[in-house]
Amino acid sequence: MDWITHKGKRILFVNVAGLNEAEYIAGLEEMKQELLRDRTAPLVLIDLSNTAWTSATVNKAKEVAGAIKKAGVGYGPNAIVGLTKLQKSVADLSVRMVFYAGSIEEAKDWLVQRDEKRH
Repeated sequence: MDWITHKGKRILFVNVAGLNEAEYIAGLEEMKQELLRDRTAPLVLIDLSNTAWTSATVNKAKEVAGAIKKAGVGYGPNAIVGLTKLQKSVADLSVRMVFYAGSIEEAKDWLVQRDEKRH
C-alpha cells in the first residue's frame, strides 16, 4: 500500500494483486488502519488482479467497510482494477461508489475526474 500522486491528486493505492488469502487479508487490514488514521476520505485505488476471493476475504472486506463507516470516515470515490465479470457482479451487491476500471491508468484518471467534480 502506497500513497501516489496522479495529476496533482493524492491516491491511496492498495496493491493486493496476486496475493494469497492471508496476504490479501493483511493488505485489507493495512488499508483499514490507514483510512482510520488519515480520515480525509481519500481517493482509493485497489488492484485485485489475480487475487482469489474466498469467504474470508469477502468477510474481511465487509469488516473494513463497516469499521470505516462506523468511525465516520468518508469513503470514496474508489476504483478497482482486476475483477472478473463474476467478481464485479458479486461486488455490485455490497459495494457502492466504485468504478471498475480496465487498467490502473484508467482508474487513476477516473479518480482525478471524480474528485474534481466533488470539489
